[in-house]
Amino acid sequence: MVRPQAVRPHPRPARPREGSLHWLTVSKRGNDTQMRQRPASGGPARGGSSEPERRAGDATSRAGEARRSQRAAAAPPPAARPEGGEGSPKASDGAPKRPTRDSLQGERMPGSGGGRRRVVIDSQASRRGSGGGAAGPAAGQPPRRQRRGRRRRGTYDEEAEARPAAPTAVVEREAIRINSGSTVKEVAEYLGIPSAEAIKQLMALGELKTLTQTLSDEAIVELADRLGKDVEIVHADEEEVEELAFEDAEEDLVERAPVVTIMGHVDHGKTSLLDAIRETEVAKSEAGGITQHIGAYQVNHGGKTVTFLDTPGHEAFTAMRARGARVTDIAVIVVAADDGVKPQTQEALDHAKEARVPIVVAVNKIDKPEANPQRVRSEMAALGVQPVEWGGDVDFVDVSAKTKQGLDELLDTIVTLAELLELRANPNAPASGTVIESKLDPGRGPVVTILIGRGTLRIGDALVAGPTWGRVRAMQNFLGARVQEAHPGEPVEVLGFDSVPEAGEHVRVVENERRAKQLAGERAARLRAEGLARRGGKRVSLEDIFKSGAKELNLVLKADVAGSLEAIEDEIARLPQDEVQVNVIRRAVGAVSESDVMLAAASDAVILAFNVRPVGGARALAEREGVEIRHYSVIYRAIEELRQAMEGMLAPEEVEETLGSAEVRQIFRASRVGTIAGCHVTEGKVARGGRVRLVRDGTVVYDGTIASLRRFNDDVREVSAGFDCGIVLENFGDVKEGDVIEAYATRLRERELA
Repeated sequence: MVRPQAVRPHPRPARPREGSLHWLTVSKRGNDTQMRQRPASGGPARGGSSEPERRAGDATSRAGEARRSQRAAAAPPPAARPEGGEGSPKASDGAPKRPTRDSLQGERMPGSGGGRRRVVIDSQASRRGSGGGAAGPAAGQPPRRQRRGRRRRGTYDEEAEARPAAPTAVVEREAIRINSGSTVKEVAEYLGIPSAEAIKQLMALGELKTLTQTLSDEAIVELADRLGKDVEIVHADEEEVEELAFEDAEEDLVERAPVVTIMGHVDHGKTSLLDAIRETEVAKSEAGGITQHIGAYQVNHGGKTVTFLDTPGHEAFTAMRARGARVTDIAVIVVAADDGVKPQTQEALDHAKEARVPIVVAVNKIDKPEANPQRVRSEMAALGVQPVEWGGDVDFVDVSAKTKQGLDELLDTIVTLAELLELRANPNAPASGTVIESKLDPGRGPVVTILIGRGTLRIGDALVAGPTWGRVRAMQNFLGARVQEAHPGEPVEVLGFDSVPEAGEHVRVVENERRAKQLAGERAARLRAEGLARRGGKRVSLEDIFKSGAKELNLVLKADVAGSLEAIEDEIARLPQDEVQVNVIRRAVGAVSESDVMLAAASDAVILAFNVRPVGGARALAEREGVEIRHYSVIYRAIEELRQAMEGMLAPEEVEETLGSAEVRQIFRASRVGTIAGCHVTEGKVARGGRVRLVRDGTVVYDGTIASLRRFNDDVREVSAGFDCGIVLENFGDVKEGDVIEAYATRLRERELA
């Protein structure tokens, strides 16, 4: 019977000397299990084994040792052993045989039967002596090499030292973008510092803030400067501009209608020209009349469609440009041929240049006898607008809104310019556009006029426009007819918003109403935070108020459409508010309600109603509370009366008026009266009790009143120029010959705003 060899991962070292090896023998005979241990020093075994048993064990060990020596001599060298490893079992046919549990066990002792035993070698026994003495290598073993850790050392490169150092590029720190109206916690996260450190630095700057309080833009900049970091304050309007950039494939783009805005002076026939273009369109289409339901309409000319914006003046155009909503493709500036360029014309020209849109100049009123179109061209050329016929790049068209002369040429010029611009859009993308006008209708709710710039708007789409959201319930075109879809370049009236959005807001379609509510809520929270930051940045103490004498005028603005409301706010912002501060505590679209009256009563405000009236019990409540409601239909009249109200709140100024002067020619002294100045009135008149000042050699030595005025022996009230008189000054007697007495009076005069 061939005994399988135990698998050894490494060549077995020489047997250590006796005394360094511990044997643990486990013998299993039937159900009995016995354990024997041979001590290293040859002493008695544990468990009380007798001397015969120890001798028998020694004999057995010596016999097993002899057998192992014989097998080791007969075994092949390690290089000739099979790949299966030392002691790998092989089948008779040479195929590898899977090792069994028995083959992996230690050597068997003779007489152990079918039992198993394991041999455990004490690894520390070789380091101790036989009697527990000094450590040393066992017999037949090589000396143990001491393990030492390796330490890596860098190499010295002389050539690298000789080479010149590469120039280090100076990397500029990128400014950290922080949203306006951020809280202390958010600012700390942006700057990468702990919140406690941010509060500590703010306290050093004199700001006592908690984690959830908003910081003004100035406070954020000061905190960043203190920490040595560059920041950039980002407002919500700036982020809206970035959302307007779209990238569409070339094959998805189709031609769209150009958007034309007509601007100019109010008296130069802008509205008449728009009416003439609409009447021309009516005559061509034989529609019988067009009712302008919204602030935009379309005209077909030569197979092309042109969209005109009828906004309330260039104020709305400025607001759109300020928000980055460049919905205008071509600007038509109307100039009267009999009046020339006016300041508002120049202002409209500046707006168009800043918006970087092509310009077409329409010289109107050429049917008048005093019309001079060449004068208009000369004045516009002085502003940098060169006509095409003079070698420039701006088209000038002579038109007459009254006689319809030149209207076709104007439309041809607009269509040709639009073809050169190659205006295209993707109709298959999610719809987006701009709010042209918005109002609050009592029966239909918020009505929003949207100019589609990209994509197709359909019934049921979820929309978001700044802090407002909605779902398209109905749409109407510029003729008032219901439509199911709106394509790029088309203006439509949309019903379904939750509130009235601002004119100029960017509108886009989102996945569903839930997403629209989320985006609108985030935008509203952002705008509220910015408002708190702006109000928090105004640090005004009671002492400052008393020193400056500033007064406040609180207003509640109500208008029929958002465009008019915005125009009124722009005009109010232009008013000088150094001494009288105008605070708009509420601005909304719609009729005057009872809540508006209660707010005005609580804040001592005046309600300005533009083309709207009180509803319900608002009028009766205003009479009971003493709240004034001012109604206007023309914006300039509202601003004029507002200016007058602000001037009435100004403190009157004291002005001085010279009444006359008298020359002192002789001095008289009386014991009871004092010093009497004999004077000759040179100009004006001198009155008793009037204010006078005594001037000597160009220096004022006295400023007071006249106590006594006599002519000869009579007391008189006043003395005119060319007469002599005697004057006694009150509480002053140091009068000398040659002095000049100037009579003056002061009065209060109403002040005007600068």
